[in-house]
Amino acid sequence: MENNNFFELTIKGVVVNDLGQVLVLKRSKSDKNGPKKYDLPGGRLEEGEGIEECFLREIKEELGNKIEIEIDSILYAFDFPKKYEKKIGFDGKEMLVNGKGLRFLAYYKSGEIKLSDEHEKFEWLEMDKAIEKFNDDDFERDKKESVKKAKELIELKKSLSGWKRAIADFENYKKRQAENSKDIIFYANLNLILEILPILDNFHSATKHIPEKQENEAWVTGIMYIQKQLEKVLQDNGLLQIEVKKGDEFDPQIHEAIEDKKSIENEKNDITKATSKGKIKEVLSRGYKMKERVVRPARVIVE
Repeated sequence: MENNNFFELTIKGVVVNDLGQVLVLKRSKSDKNGPKKYDLPGGRLEEGEGIEECFLREIKEELGNKIEIEIDSILYAFDFPKKYEKKIGFDGKEMLVNGKGLRFLAYYKSGEIKLSDEHEKFEWLEMDKAIEKFNDDDFERDKKESVKKAKELIELKKSLSGWKRAIADFENYKKRQAENSKDIIFYANLNLILEILPILDNFHSATKHIPEKQENEAWVTGIMYIQKQLEKVLQDNGLLQIEVKKGDEFDPQIHEAIEDKKSIENEKNDITKATSKGKIKEVLSRGYKMKERVVRPARVIVE
């Protein structure tokens, strides 16, 4: 039995602008398929043509060559309803037309709309208004369903985007809280360390003046071991010694001048100004910092 069916695939799209409005077209009164019916942009797939290629071509033909759109995703596919089946003459025979429809979601980017003779009017409508515009007959039913699905998809994407933002905000909140916790621990440690530093200074003063003959005695070894333990505990908690040696240039950011010749000669001179260009003559006590913050400057004598 000879098959006299003619299959076609129509590609149309729900085109949405940056205001969330849908482009709705009204077919011309002279149109053979749906005169004065409301429609979406798109048309029939031609031989050898790709699906997206077809849609973009139809957009240019129906809306103008300047129109730029971005295809997002396929909304759905469906079979033509039986009542919509029509007959055409093809190769000297009468063929029954049936087939499928494929609907896209697309976004309008730019370009002035200039309708072809196929349509007489276009409107940008809110989603719900666009849905109301289409009736439930065989020609307009799938357009109505397309807009409904587009609305659902866009709302779903907005919800997902909102969840993603909420998750990102929560992750940022956790990071901030973690940083705040670190700061709390830092300042708690800092207060304790500042109270311990004078004890460490006493150790340094005591071990600095041990007579050479007693350096190898057990009590000296014990004191030195306790000193090193104390230094390690402070170092493990973030305390770093500021390296200072004789001959270094005085730096008021990390040094505290205890005395200098210029200030003795002229007591009116500000000690920081008087020593700003001097060299360190002697280090009296060590300086320390935590996280690049000076918690105690090194006390020095400046020449």
